[in-house]
Amino acid sequence: MRKSVNVILDASPLGIGFYHRRARTGISRVIEQLVAGLRRSPDCQLSLAAPTHLPETMRYVADNFPTAIPFVHTAGERGVARLENALLSPFGAESVPSKVIRRISYQTRRLTKTEYAHFQPDQFPAQSVYHATFFPVPAVVQQRQASRTVQSIYDLIPIMHPEWFTDGEQTVHQVLAGLLPESWVTTISQATKDDFCNHTNFNPDRVVPILLAASPDLFHPVTDEKRKQAIRQRLKLGDGPYFLSLATLEPRKNIDHLIRCFGQLVASKELSADVKLVLVGTKGWKFDAIMAEAGRNSELMSRLVFTGFVPDEDLAPLYAGALAFAYPSLYEGFGLPPLEAMQCGLPVITSNVSSLPEVVGDAAIQVAPKDVDGLCQAMLTIAGSPSVQRGMSDKSLKRAAQFSWDKFTAEHVALYKRIIETQSQGFASI
Repeated sequence: MRKSVNVILDASPLGIGFYHRRARTGISRVIEQLVAGLRRSPDCQLSLAAPTHLPETMRYVADNFPTAIPFVHTAGERGVARLENALLSPFGAESVPSKVIRRISYQTRRLTKTEYAHFQPDQFPAQSVYHATFFPVPAVVQQRQASRTVQSIYDLIPIMHPEWFTDGEQTVHQVLAGLLPESWVTTISQATKDDFCNHTNFNPDRVVPILLAASPDLFHPVTDEKRKQAIRQRLKLGDGPYFLSLATLEPRKNIDHLIRCFGQLVASKELSADVKLVLVGTKGWKFDAIMAEAGRNSELMSRLVFTGFVPDEDLAPLYAGALAFAYPSLYEGFGLPPLEAMQCGLPVITSNVSSLPEVVGDAAIQVAPKDVDGLCQAMLTIAGSPSVQRGMSDKSLKRAAQFSWDKFTAEHVALYKRIIETQSQGFASI
């Protein structure tokens, strides 16, 4: 008889994004896929936790899954969360009554010191593995079952390059401070594992890289010209060809460098006069510096399109209508956008640093993140040759096929089983 493993997954990042759709990040998408995959797995009995934002997390789950997933919180905590959600249910997420109710609820939780969950690990399912998907493992859980806890690490960029972040970015510091030697860690790339082990001297045998994937329902080739034309009209892209980039507009994404290189091609007249650069993403830290780069001359500015936030469901036709996807990021823990672009059949230009070579392999043009000539030449090569575009599109699709969320889920389940088996054999480590 197939034996399943009990898993408790922290789903609170999904709750945080429930009322703030634009706050949903790539990490939210990863956690969403893991919840869905574990829920389907015959080898897993899934429960959820929300150390913070329990009402929002419960509402997210109720709205997105046809059958209930149990939460490990006390009956009292769940009851209060259900009451809040009942009060909110008649109102839209962005309505004034919704905002007032949530504000009052938040202030009440702060005053009563119930803002964070009060777990009782002795009431958890037997031999369960607790997986902290973003926030640190709660101290009471860590103390009770440290050898059966898993901590997701997406990157160490705030530690390695603090100059790219505001002073408020403390989550990764809190995560590292709470880790115990008997904990387990997952990373989203080998590069991130190497960074983590080099920084912490953590036992590498307890650190498992599990690579991400791009969602096939959202990211796929689009041949329907009406869909592609509709997104062009909605975002006012015009009818000409365009390069595409998707990232939060902040220093780490190196968007000012991309604009500078595109501007050089515009000034030299090497690109056709109708080619544009479309920049998708919300404003991030030091956005003004990016705009300063864009505003250097009117001709360049006329060929830049800043779309702001674009919903997930509109990205595939936007990708599919582009000449190529340019992603010259300075550093990535994984780099989902290039994989999403490849899964849409788009040629990709990206950086040759951190985890990005693991993602794109030989399917993309890789350049050093500060190499002006390299990025300019890559853009010219693709823009000037339909045969290069077709060849790179084929390679993109083949490369993207090597990643899947089913594989991502299966590797997590294998790790959870390994943790339980290791403990049952009485070993402190492998």
